[in-house]
Amino acid sequence: MIAGEKTQFTCMNDRIADALTIKSLGHPIRLKILVMLDINTCSVKHLWECLGMKQAAVSQHLSTLKNCGIIDSNRKGAEINYSIVNPLAQKIVATLSHD
Repeated sequence: MIAGEKTQFTCMNDRIADALTIKSLGHPIRLKILVMLDINTCSVKHLWECLGMKQAAVSQHLSTLKNCGIIDSNRKGAEINYSIVNPLAQKIVATLSHD
C-alpha cells in the first residue's frame, strides 16, 4: 500500500464516522447550540441562558456532541467553554448559518 492511500476498510470507517456526526446533528437544539458555537466559543451557562432552557437539558446535548467528537471543552478557571472541533460538523453548520 502506498503511503497516504486509504483502504476500503478505512474509507468505510470514515463513512461510519460521518454518518454518526450527521445523526448527532439531527436534533434542532443541538443544531442551535452548534450555530452558536460556530460564532464563538460559549460556556454552558451562556448557552442555556440564550436558549431559554434548563442547564441540565443543555448539558445533556453538549454531552452527546462531545461524546461524538463534534465539540470539545476548554476550562478557564471555573468556566468551561465549548467549541466545534469536527470538520464535517463545521462545514454543515457554516452552510446552515449562511441561510
